[in-house]
Amino acid sequence: ELLLSVFVLAFVGCGVKAAIWPMHSWLISAAVAPTPVTALLHAVAVVKAGAFACIRLTYFAFGTDILYGTWGQYTVMALAMITLVFGSAMALKQRHFKRRLAYSTVSNLSYILFATAIMTGAGAVAAFMHLIAHSVVKIMAFFCAGSVLLYAHREYVSELEGLGKRMPLTFACFTVAACALTGIPPFNGFVSKWYLALGALDSGMAVYSWLTPVVLLISALLTAGYLLPVTVRGFFPGKDAVL
Repeated sequence: ELLLSVFVLAFVGCGVKAAIWPMHSWLISAAVAPTPVTALLHAVAVVKAGAFACIRLTYFAFGTDILYGTWGQYTVMALAMITLVFGSAMALKQRHFKRRLAYSTVSNLSYILFATAIMTGAGAVAAFMHLIAHSVVKIMAFFCAGSVLLYAHREYVSELEGLGKRMPLTFACFTVAACALTGIPPFNGFVSKWYLALGALDSGMAVYSWLTPVVLLISALLTAGYLLPVTVRGFFPGKDAVL
């Protein structure tokens, strides 16, 4: 029991850097930094260090033989699953472009944590694949937001009407990032989420084996709901849009 308690506390401690709920607010506050800084912060630097630390902690420091099937595993899985849905739901509410992407980071980091907590071969593959896939895709999304802020001086999603015609390459790149983060094949985000679902289904855990695909589907729908409208507003402005 003491060993499992130490594991949970250590996982959550490392998970703070990966913005695990309810200790995620620091990452949202950091979105006020200049775009190059936020891009590195959300995609490569601090947050990925926290996610990688959780992977090392689970597979190397403690080992799955000790953790698998225990309350410690179920606890960190539940926290990751809550963060996954919470981040997507909060991103859907955001009107500020960069804050929306910041909450998207909270959700996507929990994919890595949840895949790690599955403690199967497919889960480990999913964790490392999503760690890499999210790094590439999220830095592209933040750079697109930075380009919009620099050249069009627009910060809110409602102000993006028709910008796709003025900045077609920027919005085309953002569309690719949105499809990847949503998990639309054949983009890299789909592959990592596919392995995550396979890992959960093969885990043999009665509740999580069927709950995980449901949560992944809900999160994918929410992700499409907060990312794809940016593309739609950019390329297909309304009749009253000021271009």
